[in-house]
Amino acid sequence: MIKNRNEFLLNVSLLIFIILCRTQTFGNPLIYSDEEFYLFGGGRILHGDLPYLQFWDRKPVGIFLLYAFFHLFGPYRIFAYQFGAVTAVWGTAWLLFRMGKTIASTTAAFLSALLYPALLNLSRGEGGQTPIFYNFLVTAAIALVLRDLLQPNGKIRRKTALFSIFLFGLAMQIKYTVIFEGAFVGIYYVVRQYLTSRSVSDSLKDTGLLALIGLLPTFLAFFFYVMIGHPGAWIFANLDSIFLRGHFPDGEAHYLEIRMLKSALPLLPGLMATIMIARAKSWPAHYVFLILWACAACLGIIAFGGWYPHYILPLYVPLALACVSLWTWKAGRVWLVGLLCIVSIVGQLSLHRHRLNDGDQRNFQAMLDIFQQKPGCVFVYQGPPALYDIPYWCSLTNHPFPGHFNTEVEAHATGMNVLQELDRVLAQKPEYIVTEDASPLRENIAARREVFKTIKADYTPVYRFTSVKDSLYIYRHK
Repeated sequence: MIKNRNEFLLNVSLLIFIILCRTQTFGNPLIYSDEEFYLFGGGRILHGDLPYLQFWDRKPVGIFLLYAFFHLFGPYRIFAYQFGAVTAVWGTAWLLFRMGKTIASTTAAFLSALLYPALLNLSRGEGGQTPIFYNFLVTAAIALVLRDLLQPNGKIRRKTALFSIFLFGLAMQIKYTVIFEGAFVGIYYVVRQYLTSRSVSDSLKDTGLLALIGLLPTFLAFFFYVMIGHPGAWIFANLDSIFLRGHFPDGEAHYLEIRMLKSALPLLPGLMATIMIARAKSWPAHYVFLILWACAACLGIIAFGGWYPHYILPLYVPLALACVSLWTWKAGRVWLVGLLCIVSIVGQLSLHRHRLNDGDQRNFQAMLDIFQQKPGCVFVYQGPPALYDIPYWCSLTNHPFPGHFNTEVEAHATGMNVLQELDRVLAQKPEYIVTEDASPLRENIAARREVFKTIKADYTPVYRFTSVKDSLYIYRHK
């Protein structure tokens, strides 16, 4: 009874900490462009539109279905997705706590569980980015396998492996990057089974069955588009377009890679400590499994590249868990407690800076007030996609995500001729055009030149939001 009560109190404490970590963001519709677009896309699904057809993006359909659920809350949809994210982070952190107790003390496990939500704020994970949701599914899949490894016989049951891989399959419909961690779990299971049975045929059967179960959600999504006569649209968005993206300039790519490395470095002592303890204990299976999981997550990040700061979010899960091992040494305890305190403080400062740079509820309402003065179609060339999630949405293009127009890396990756589509949009004379200051390193300069040629001829500025870094402008048709 006392043990259950203590666990309940720790669980509640974990939830309170997560809420405190994210308090600055609640109700803010301008946290980050990606989740703004997911919420907009979810709303369009409720109106009968489909991803890849009426609104294009390369994300799997699952993330838009999830946000369609949040959009059902109508005027409270912002709070709905943000508290959905809180729930996912809470579930992930609680699983980390439970797993941490298998290799360290309750105190160490609880601190490492606290570390995970604190780390998210360092890398634009304060809202509803895709890893916030799929990290929960991935962690649940890992926890299932770990539970079997901790049994006296140390054997992973087939039903455990299948359910774990199915969770990875669901996670893939949020974002495909989890394929590396899913493949690791599948390979780990097949190899262990082969070492026990020495049967090549059984191993091949297991491999095929696991692959089928893992890909089942993706096959179902593809089959839906086959049934409605648009398999090519699905294939291009989910496969081809990934490899058609350009590259950031070397200087900016290097900056992003260094930023991600700096975020991971303070956590590496935890992984080193876990390896040292595993070696001292003659490499127990559950230690090896957790270490290899961290390596698989790292491989996924390296393979997909450091496009944006939030790409490191999946790595925070296994590395936060590995930090439980630091509790073995006095210096490690100081490091873990100090790391948690510093990360928590720096994370809050980051949220404050993001709010100043990106805006908040008041800024968003000020923009809506401008639109209400003379309702009409809005074209967001550069700015928050949240401005599309309004009652008087006009389908000017089936590529509404601003980055697909304004970034050079997407110029040949979205299935449209950017300049031709831009001319088509501008020919419809939208009532408002939203832009920001130029970003010379990333921006499609030809597209910007085309937009501003029209703005100078036919539009007048009616709103300006100036942040620490740059400004956002709204122009109205004359």
